[in-house]
Amino acid sequence: MKRAAITGITGQDGTYLARWLVQQGYEVHGLLRSSFDREAARLLRRFGPEQVAKIQWHTGSMEDPFSLVHFLKASQPDEVYHLAGVTDSRQSFDIPGQTVSTITLGTLHLLEAAREICAPARIFLASSCEIFGVPAQVPQDETTLKQPVTPYGIAKLAADQFARLHREKYGQFVSTGILYNHESPLRPQNYLSSRVARAVAAIRQGRVNELSLAGLDAERDWSDARDFVRGFWLTLQARAPSDYVFASGRSHRVGELVECAFRTAGLDYHKFVKMAEPTSAARQVTNGLCGNARRAEIELQWTREWDFHETIEDMVRAELDNRPEIERANPLPQRIGNV
Repeated sequence: MKRAAITGITGQDGTYLARWLVQQGYEVHGLLRSSFDREAARLLRRFGPEQVAKIQWHTGSMEDPFSLVHFLKASQPDEVYHLAGVTDSRQSFDIPGQTVSTITLGTLHLLEAAREICAPARIFLASSCEIFGVPAQVPQDETTLKQPVTPYGIAKLAADQFARLHREKYGQFVSTGILYNHESPLRPQNYLSSRVARAVAAIRQGRVNELSLAGLDAERDWSDARDFVRGFWLTLQARAPSDYVFASGRSHRVGELVECAFRTAGLDYHKFVKMAEPTSAARQVTNGLCGNARRAEIELQWTREWDFHETIEDMVRAELDNRPEIERANPLPQRIGNV
């Protein structure tokens, strides 16, 4: 039985990955920031009693290298999936020091611990399209010039460089996934897609009257998180480590996302969306981020099962149906019919 260690296991990607690996017969170890007893209620809502019992839980943080050593000693993993850290690039302007500490130094701590404790382990690091900043070309691939414009992007690029260093200098199997926006019914509400889905359901149910947005013209390359986690696994099944872009290869305007979300609920978004003055966070949004995932498609045989509209529709239906968290967290859900 293969053993997998996951940091960030309670996040969107970590949850889907952990549940999928358990289904594949893995022994899964997850790192929690707080003790299991404090997290138990939340974990039961997301994983259910059966999978909570199957996963082995550990406590530690990316800022504490000793806890990472303990985590890897206890789990002795064949595969390590590093998903923990600050995930909101806008928030990184408010906490640049914490962003660097959790992302860059945390990654270095993990790589060093793995080099000492489980050198043969294969390691996946979650990077971000934010490393491209204002992109030098569209679409971007693994060779595109990297010039990040946020503390988050800078921290991710530095972490990626440590991955390269450990791969080339120490011979560790370290692969990175350059991740573009990926959504799901588990997406936290501080992300646009989730905020829109929740607002649409609230409007449909008569709880609110409008949705305020700073604009509809910003573009993003949106995919589904449930497709991405299979890609994470595929990177560690490859013959050799490398860097891979995970993306849909198509840009969509915020207006398209909003229209799709309202249409799913049988509503005309023109009647409910109000334009607001752009915030400083909204002004930081960069257009042109669109990924070319050909390397992952060819070398890893990675495919996408969800398209943009299916993902947004599923998110809205999850809110309309008040879908339980345990069902939202299913990495292989049954497709639901139209409203």
